[in-house]
Amino acid sequence: TEMSNPAPPKLLELAAHSLLNNEASVLPALEEFTIDLFPPLLTAAFARGHKKALKALVQAWPFPFLRLGSLIVQWPNQDSLQAVLDGLGTSSAPSACPRKSELRVLDLTLNFEQVQSKGASEALARFPFWLPSTVKAEMPQATTKPKPVEDSRKGLKQPWETVELHIDLFLRGPFKLDTFLSSLLTKVERSHGSLRLCCRKLHIEEMPFNSLIGILKTLELDFIQELEVFDWFRALSEQSLFATQLGRICNLRSLKLAYYHWAFPPEGEQSSSCFLSQLSKLGHLQKLHLSYSYLSGNLHQVLRCLQAPLHALEIRSCTLLDTDITYLSQSLHATCLRKLDLSGNNLSYMVPGPLETLLAKVSGTLQHLDLNHCRLKDAHLSAILPALCCCSHLGSLGLSDNPVSRAGLLSLLEHTAGLMELKRVLYPIPIECCVYLHGLSWGPVNKGRLCQVQAEMQRLLQAVQRADMQWSPPLP
Repeated sequence: TEMSNPAPPKLLELAAHSLLNNEASVLPALEEFTIDLFPPLLTAAFARGHKKALKALVQAWPFPFLRLGSLIVQWPNQDSLQAVLDGLGTSSAPSACPRKSELRVLDLTLNFEQVQSKGASEALARFPFWLPSTVKAEMPQATTKPKPVEDSRKGLKQPWETVELHIDLFLRGPFKLDTFLSSLLTKVERSHGSLRLCCRKLHIEEMPFNSLIGILKTLELDFIQELEVFDWFRALSEQSLFATQLGRICNLRSLKLAYYHWAFPPEGEQSSSCFLSQLSKLGHLQKLHLSYSYLSGNLHQVLRCLQAPLHALEIRSCTLLDTDITYLSQSLHATCLRKLDLSGNNLSYMVPGPLETLLAKVSGTLQHLDLNHCRLKDAHLSAILPALCCCSHLGSLGLSDNPVSRAGLLSLLEHTAGLMELKRVLYPIPIECCVYLHGLSWGPVNKGRLCQVQAEMQRLLQAVQRADMQWSPPLP
């Protein structure tokens, strides 16, 4: 019956808690356990903070993979995590723990949806070095097949084999290592290769440079797929050393650099120690995000270093020139881009001209376009509309903080209604509803007028039968 279905898990949970109340009995019992008892027992031990039992369970874990993200979110307890860590890389004496661990991958990444349902804060507040990951960790091919065992209950007694620790790191200054993270790094350093620290997503912000290099040297660089660095590297020696480390992250898919002090060699000259030469080694790079950096007239030096076409390019507030936009439209990236973000650059003097050409080139693949705070007025929008309306795959469009009138906004809506995949538009507050100064909106918004404009937009959406489009103003 339906009432009887929940009974076995509850009885199993009660049995697990009963066993854990006497932690000394866990170790001898491990040899007799069938492998299906390990997950509920480890969950119960993690929930109650039974450190000795957790250490023993990890030392005898019968599966190649252990994912702790959901447990971390539900019971954010560093002592429990420390106990799990203590169980790694330790070969137990046969009399103490006769069962050999099959663990090859310990996954500590957090699931974004789980963190959101938890209130998005508790786990991260206690574990500030973790960044929620929307990418489920995949076991490397070398670990997908467990080692053959002679006996499924006792296992083979062999030296401890390499274990990968999967973690996403969010490191922000003023920098002081978290207790658990410090312990983790120390254990990895002292493991002589038996523990490999594998970070898929690494975010670094305002860290002392020596600490940054130390972290990078501890990580398995070929495992990093997303790197975000928000820092100033003023000294040439720092730039060179960071560039060398970057060149070793051979499987990098996404790179974000903000406030980076670019040092471009004179045209026609090449430097073996230049950041650009290391950038050229990133053969798998698909997403490049550059922001708050001075790139005027030098975008071509960055883009021509890349070996493969980018799928996403974000160049925010980098004082781009028309020559930069022209080069981008002629590059191999233009016909492959799915996302393009040019927000924060003054594009007003590039219309008519390079901007329409670029939009025409990306129209076959583009799905997300952001032109926020680009000083575009009604005439500029009218000029780019023909090219914009050719972007048949466009799903989202950002145009906030551009001095556009009510009439220009309604015209934009009417003309883009034919883009059937366009569902989300972030539109600017019309000039009738606020004051714009130097391309930025200033002062309070006239909410009454804005409500009138929004009502007109809703009527127009109904008239063109596009109730599925969501037009939203920017947040205050």
